[in-house]
Amino acid sequence: MAWIKRTFIALLIVFLLLAGAVAWLLAGLDINQYKPQLEKLAAEQGISLQLQGDIGWQLWPKIGLQLEDVQLAPLQLPKQTLVKADKIAIGVALKPLLQRKVEAEEIVLVAPQIELSVDREGRGNWELISEALEAQSKQPPKLALPKEQEAPAQQQVDLSLQKLRIEKGLVLYSNAQTHKEYRVQDLQVSAINLVPGGEPGKLTAAADLTGSDLKHPLQLKIDSTLAVDEGLNGLLLQPLQVDLTSVNSAKASLHIRGSLRRDNSTQPWRIQLNINADANPLRPWFELTGSEIDTRDKAALQKLSIEASVEGSEQKLDLTPLQLQLDDVTFSGNAQLRNAEMPGLDLSLRGGALNLDNYLPPTPEEGTATPAQVPPTGTEETAETPTAADGNPAAQAAQNQPAPQEQSKPANTQATEQVPLPLSDLRGFNANISLALDQLQAADLQMDSPEIQLTVDNGLYRLQKLSADIYGGQLNSSGQLNARAQAAEAQIRGGLTGVDIGKIQAALFPSEDVQLAGKASVNWSATTKGKTAAALEKNLRAAVEVSSAAMSISPFNLEKNMCQLFSYAENTEMPTRDWPDSTGLQDLRAIIAVKGDQVDVSEILAGIENIALTGDGEVDLKKQDFDFKLGLALVGESTSADGCTVRNPRWRNRPLPLRCKGDFDDVDISTCKPDSRRLDDLVREELKYKAEKKYGDKVEEKVDELKEKLKNLFGR
Repeated sequence: MAWIKRTFIALLIVFLLLAGAVAWLLAGLDINQYKPQLEKLAAEQGISLQLQGDIGWQLWPKIGLQLEDVQLAPLQLPKQTLVKADKIAIGVALKPLLQRKVEAEEIVLVAPQIELSVDREGRGNWELISEALEAQSKQPPKLALPKEQEAPAQQQVDLSLQKLRIEKGLVLYSNAQTHKEYRVQDLQVSAINLVPGGEPGKLTAAADLTGSDLKHPLQLKIDSTLAVDEGLNGLLLQPLQVDLTSVNSAKASLHIRGSLRRDNSTQPWRIQLNINADANPLRPWFELTGSEIDTRDKAALQKLSIEASVEGSEQKLDLTPLQLQLDDVTFSGNAQLRNAEMPGLDLSLRGGALNLDNYLPPTPEEGTATPAQVPPTGTEETAETPTAADGNPAAQAAQNQPAPQEQSKPANTQATEQVPLPLSDLRGFNANISLALDQLQAADLQMDSPEIQLTVDNGLYRLQKLSADIYGGQLNSSGQLNARAQAAEAQIRGGLTGVDIGKIQAALFPSEDVQLAGKASVNWSATTKGKTAAALEKNLRAAVEVSSAAMSISPFNLEKNMCQLFSYAENTEMPTRDWPDSTGLQDLRAIIAVKGDQVDVSEILAGIENIALTGDGEVDLKKQDFDFKLGLALVGESTSADGCTVRNPRWRNRPLPLRCKGDFDDVDISTCKPDSRRLDDLVREELKYKAEKKYGDKVEEKVDELKEKLKNLFGR
């Protein structure tokens, strides 16, 4: 075993000799002579570099330089620290060091802290440094020794950046405009062989991201193989992989492959990238960011992916082809982003079948009481609860309070209605957007081949085309929104031709007692203006025309009702026949005028066999009710071929009054019935006419007698 002992002693002697040689070498090379020049060099780049301590040497685990308590700040604001680090270690190559030359090949930043902030004017504290760097000479600055201490030419510092490591880094970001803050903590970065002009290197990074609008920390991982061109004028990604995960199962990934290049520092970057982004599952991201999203279909918003080929420059980027996938629906097309004096976007996409209703908020379940139906706690009326009938003053006062729907709107609702429209946000960019689908399900309506074309010109929005096939009919519409002035101005026009009205009703109101059938056409034109949403609603002016060659309405029969009236009036028998439970309307036409919340129907015309229907009415959108006054007039001697015959010519061509009045939620078969007041006048007039012919002075007595016989007609 003696040889082992001798070998150990020999190795120890060699190590001591090498250590002594390195110590002698380092003692003869004062690295602090570079300190003033480093600070001056940084100042020339617009950076305030503060080296609080001396530059020292480290021997383990690798020979290198060590800088402690380092701070960087904009030269104009040296006290506003942008970057600071507890320690910066620079590993140096041993062979050049033996030639008394320092060649840095590895940099290690221990616990660096970067503070990024945006002031109320939107200016970032890093912009002062970036602007100063852009103003410097295109050639990298040289590091020279003072003349009085000038050393041989080989005594210099070379930085190859073969390795870069960051340990326990921290990045702080705050924005005074949005009042948001983010922290990137426990930042670990490892970059190997990032030598410009060399072979592709390896970059890995990991960190935890927290923020004011993140409910859970977000884990970030980056893994990339990349190469940097000599002169820092090119970057090749082969590829770059970014992964984001959170404890609430939120997960997303970004895969980029391609290059960024420029001819020199004065030329724009040329970009050529293939991008794949994927968020699956997608729904946890809403919970992570505090967004309350609930949809009718719980399977909606589960997956989002984007795939694009990006090519262009900083001024213009072409995304061709572009593919987006939302759940099971795929959209394909292209896009162009323009970063000129006026930013712009061109987007053209076509997708398959999209059920938009699946992404809307769920509807209240049937049988679930609404807040207006549920009495507040402690107000339920029981057998012991005093009522107004008991003479209780409190109960009488409560009974005299207005109904819930009559109470004024809450103050916060009124304040919301008076919030100015964000018109300034609608300006400052241009766009050309074209979207098309094979099929769209929206508001329980099915539309085939829907297409929309929209152009934006610095606040002027033009709806060039809105079209779709809807239940055998065709929708076409166009319009314009001008947001350039202090108040918004909008107008829209269009039409819906040959649509199956029965299918629309079945889709929108499947449980209604009153049923419609047939085809109809609708034409509209509308304008409005205002500074708030409430003003737009109040100033809405629209003209609508509805027409139909043949339409039926059920389950009541207007011809049968008229025959019943004639039978009572003339004391004749009702025709013996099976009356259908529907009314056929021919050549229906209605003219509608909208003024804010009020809808006036100035003209209603239709034919029912040999009966002419006329009338007008109004709708109050605010109160959600309507009131129509109609007239049914017999043209000819009989209502139809197998209807009833009217012998008295005075009943012909005379409109008999019909009143349709009620709330939107209470429409049923009893909504339309004879107008008692107007019908009384007609009956009185006819009875008076007959009585005068027969009884002379006893007219009033006979009129009252005949009216008593008819008082129960139509449930009056």
